[in-house]
Amino acid sequence: MAGVRKNIYEELEKVKKLILGVQPQFDVRNLCVFLGRLGTHHYNKQGFLTGDEKKIYNVLIENSYNPYTVYRWSLLERIPDDIRFQLRNHYLSQKKASKMFFERRHETDTAIQISIRELGLRLIQGM
Repeated sequence: MAGVRKNIYEELEKVKKLILGVQPQFDVRNLCVFLGRLGTHHYNKQGFLTGDEKKIYNVLIENSYNPYTVYRWSLLERIPDDIRFQLRNHYLSQKKASKMFFERRHETDTAIQISIRELGLRLIQGM
């Protein structure tokens, strides 16, 4: 079934349940940092994993989840609702959604003020 897109938020919930099934005391709030370590290890094959990390890493691999992909999904869980809506309706790719979130997070107040001013001036000129 090539070309069928998965809902990343549903898949991430499945992964969370899978991890909690293996490690019931796991702190889901630190999931992104934890998956970052697993994803980096999987992608670069550098560093060592501790006992719990190794166990969860093996569970992800056994259930056909790429740890780096799951890490990218966890990053997309943080994006604002408007970008999430576009991502969910397939108007944006995961990569573009991440880029938009990064740019928005690093905008300064002055850049936002200037863009609002320009939009206002365009609106007035259009009248």
